[in-house]
Amino acid sequence: MEELFVEETDTTPQVHFKPEEGVLEIKGISIPEDAEAFYNPVLELLEKYIQEQPQPETDVLFKLVYINTGTSAMVAKLIKIVEALEEKEDNKINICWYYEEEDEDMKDLGDYFSSFTELVFEFIPMEEIE
Repeated sequence: MEELFVEETDTTPQVHFKPEEGVLEIKGISIPEDAEAFYNPVLELLEKYIQEQPQPETDVLFKLVYINTGTSAMVAKLIKIVEALEEKEDNKINICWYYEEEDEDMKDLGDYFSSFTELVFEFIPMEEIE
């Protein structure tokens, strides 16, 4: 399975999915006009990864600076997809939610997402997300 790398823009985050390592990283600002159009290819690739041969441990790294409502819905879908992997295959899923130390809104958003899943979130404050 091939890696996916999407370069960051003014309105979309950098996305780097490394199936061979079991790592998905989403980093930056995510305010696309059409969140479904941007995220659906990522979700489809993630579902393919789960169906084919997932790694025994998968890391999902959220390093988001700011997101819109459309992105929130896509993040929720993504979390449900990886939650199904952990339930189905008994694989270990690590969700790492990075946030800038002074950005309580993004920390709270991570808390919100963690509240509707059994997956354990690790919250990691950073001075700045670059």
